[in-house]
Amino acid sequence: MCIRLITIFVFVCLPLSAIAQQPSQDAMQQPNSPVSGTASPSSVSASNARPPSDTPAANAPRGTDIPMPPISMAPDRGDDSYAIYSLLMPGHVLADLGTEQNQKWLIADTTILRGQLNDQVPSPRRCVQPPAERTQDFQGVFEDFDRHKNERIQLDRNFTLQQPYDLLDEAQRTAFASTRTASASAPDPNVATDFRGAPGIVYFSQVYFNLGNTLALVYQQEWCGPKCGEGQWVVLEKISGGWVRRNWNSCMLAS
Repeated sequence: MCIRLITIFVFVCLPLSAIAQQPSQDAMQQPNSPVSGTASPSSVSASNARPPSDTPAANAPRGTDIPMPPISMAPDRGDDSYAIYSLLMPGHVLADLGTEQNQKWLIADTTILRGQLNDQVPSPRRCVQPPAERTQDFQGVFEDFDRHKNERIQLDRNFTLQQPYDLLDEAQRTAFASTRTASASAPDPNVATDFRGAPGIVYFSQVYFNLGNTLALVYQQEWCGPKCGEGQWVVLEKISGGWVRRNWNSCMLAS
């Protein structure tokens, strides 16, 4: 007697949800003046239905490491990091929403990693193209990125800004997102009041430096709704004691 065995394979496809609230584990940028003068960065579309989240198990793309809990910023990085963060606020997308929506600014209270956004965020090595004579200088920035790219930093109120600002934890960021998403047909009026006058949320990565702290790299993500926002790597150089943007980025993540 012959018995035929039939093996049935069932394939289940689980779609990865796009995350639009905070930036990812390897990527980020912004130019000299709010995007005017950028060296025609190539744009990457993303569905920003939700802002980045701090729940790595749910949000990290396959193959990415689960982020560690946030740590304090190293003292020797603080002054330059907060000077850079302050210089980049609020980002040109949010600034373009007008003064009525820029009465106060919202900033994520922890830095983001590439895997917290989505896997479309490109690597800085792919995006940043320093001039040939600066390539060796900038190599130190990439090495600093490699050493610290898996760290999440707890931010403090050390920003120097023109507007009042709030640092938002994950629960507060989720509450803000509820006022901007299509599913939130009737957001809690108290929540809407809390965020009145705020254009969106700004997320930053940690700032990465060369050995002399004269060159820096940071990812900035602006989120103002499902189809509103932008993310990019920003390159900066210290000139006469102050930081200025350099147009060495060739990638942009737009929603």
